[in-house]
Amino acid sequence: MSVDKPVRQPRPSLASKVVARQDAAGAVARLAPPVVFTNGVFDVLHRGHVSYLHEARSLGASLVVAVNTDASARRLGKGPERPLNKEADRSLVLAALESVSMVTSFDESTPVTLLTELRPQIYVKGGDYDIDELEETRLVRSWGGEAFAIRFVDGYSTTSLVLRMRQTLQPAAFIDRDGVINIDHGYLHHWADFRWVPGAVQGLRALQDAGYALVVVTNQSGIARGYYTEAQYQALTAHMVEALAAEGVTLAGVYHCPHHPEGSVPGLTLACDCRKPAPGMILQAIRELGLDPSHSLIVGDKVSDIEAGRLAGLARLIGVRRNGDSTLPKVPGAEATYDDLLGLVRTLATVPKA
Repeated sequence: MSVDKPVRQPRPSLASKVVARQDAAGAVARLAPPVVFTNGVFDVLHRGHVSYLHEARSLGASLVVAVNTDASARRLGKGPERPLNKEADRSLVLAALESVSMVTSFDESTPVTLLTELRPQIYVKGGDYDIDELEETRLVRSWGGEAFAIRFVDGYSTTSLVLRMRQTLQPAAFIDRDGVINIDHGYLHHWADFRWVPGAVQGLRALQDAGYALVVVTNQSGIARGYYTEAQYQALTAHMVEALAAEGVTLAGVYHCPHHPEGSVPGLTLACDCRKPAPGMILQAIRELGLDPSHSLIVGDKVSDIEAGRLAGLARLIGVRRNGDSTLPKVPGAEATYDDLLGLVRTLATVPKA
């Protein structure tokens, strides 16, 4: 009895899965629908990326990944050394994934023009964006397509990998958000209401230039209280990160606590180890980003910020007056209190270098 050998379907070569921008529309037309589209830098591919792309592919029959060109990636403000891998290398590594059907690139700040050319049936973005607020979502829905947000695997980012690979730990400036970076007028959750504290952006840039990794640590009890959602918080954060990047300021991380023991949202109404004055957010950032607490500082406008820094073993505990209001008293427990972030960096006596 003869046994027929299974016929193996030829797999596309890696190079054939990487398609030039001018040929992308024709190549997409030959893919099995529905076509899923996503985009990003994908500088150093890690577990978070792979899980995200696998889930994106499960939403359709084909997955197209558009990568930022090197010039486009540099404009995102991720740091002067980024991207670490060139566009051709990033594209080929993505093409090696079974979940990825095709890779192309775009040089603009957003993939809106490319989306118009390719007209995919499904658009996917990371869960740190409010999908309904994106121009890309409105565009894809205009021709009857769908848009979905996929949450990233926590604890994975290219920035954290880069910091962990450094030979020496980096000092960090842990900075409270409301009242220090932006004007605090209570449970902020709309970008349209966001206002910088005077001197905040310049102060952040000066701390960065001095060698500090910038890490925002913020209590966001409004999520537990039901005043706004996690998605709304993440959307505002994405806007803030993008706006700072446009000013040459790169945040190494943004950590938030959504809990409160007197909240109303199930699963978030609890006492936790991350809500300041507990040091959980700071300790998590130290682990994930490879930071040196013995040469790091915390900057906050409340005693809870100062206490969190003390419990985390940070070297310096520095206060700034809420919203830059020079008439307010000193922050209890701080070694010194300044009017704002810019005043801090102008006066700070010793600033460690990375």
